[in-house]
Amino acid sequence: MPLFTMDEPQPRLNPPIKNWREDMPENYEPQLVPPRLSWLTTLNDIFVEIPRYSTEVAWGLLLLPGILGTIFAVGFGIFGFLMQKGVDGYWMVLMGVVGAFGIFIPAFLSLKMYFTQPRDQPLRLNRKRQKIYIFEYKHTFFPWLKWPVTIRSYNWADVRGEIRYSSDRYNMGFQLFGSVCEPGTNKVVTRFLIAKERSSQEMLCQIWSYLSVYMQHDSVTADPVETGRPDDWCPRKADRWPDDMERESTTAP
Repeated sequence: MPLFTMDEPQPRLNPPIKNWREDMPENYEPQLVPPRLSWLTTLNDIFVEIPRYSTEVAWGLLLLPGILGTIFAVGFGIFGFLMQKGVDGYWMVLMGVVGAFGIFIPAFLSLKMYFTQPRDQPLRLNRKRQKIYIFEYKHTFFPWLKWPVTIRSYNWADVRGEIRYSSDRYNMGFQLFGSVCEPGTNKVVTRFLIAKERSSQEMLCQIWSYLSVYMQHDSVTADPVETGRPDDWCPRKADRWPDDMERESTTAP
């Protein structure tokens, strides 16, 4: 029988998150790392709001094909008109127009998504109500349509923290998830993304610590690591919160 055993840590929640790396301390317990945020939108005695980057689209990959597609579409149309000289009928012109239209449509959609689709999907934690509010967009099948806003809210006492590692090509790195469990159990009902870091778990642990400390009515400082807005989040800001959720999430009971 071995003198020493090295039991590897196991996920606490059921079902565990895919590519699980670490469970965070319970949000009502003393936190083990100094609290700090990467980004901060609003902090006061009632609620804190932090921004989240939309991870569903690799935004930078949309701009180049949009620009190049537009250029090729114009060039294709001009080419059709130039080649028509000395040719009977208008079939070259028609070919150029159809070809230009076929290239321009996906190029236009890429540009529209880059400049108009939403980026920021913020979180609000109201410590007077002890609830978390999650601002999200419901993705539509057609990218040129406006994405409708949905708001989810949960009791903070039912939320656990988990860190996973994503190996997805366009979303690689560590991710901090909030896992909503049935009251008094470790059975997960749903999960939502809180934050992500490409190379280190440490910042995610500090973010979880910050949110937990704030919701315990302890003092926290408004000194995030980054200020302003990330370049990837421009030019589109988040839509307004619906009036009823704006009022509920920012006021005491």
